[in-house]
Amino acid sequence: MKATKRLITSVWTVEFEKVSEGKVKILNYSRNDSEGYEREKELLQGELIETENRIVTHLCLKPYDAFDGWVNEKNATEIYEVVNPKFIFSYEQKIENKM
Repeated sequence: MKATKRLITSVWTVEFEKVSEGKVKILNYSRNDSEGYEREKELLQGELIETENRIVTHLCLKPYDAFDGWVNEKNATEIYEVVNPKFIFSYEQKIENKM
């Protein structure tokens, strides 16, 4: 599954897998995933919640809303614990559909 977060002209895409009730594994987090740009309006909007040291602990999701692009713990419709927490920029993988 994938979710996006738009920051000005970049679309950050998080790819994740639900591993159990309330838990996900982050597979990729990148602004170079062409699917995120092409399907932004079809995908969920997502926000990775981090500690002070930029270690990801949770993923918040909500349906796409062009007028409310920010996702947080208050407006999320789904919140998942991340089972593979690590530094936020350590998730990026080399993928074939890079822009």
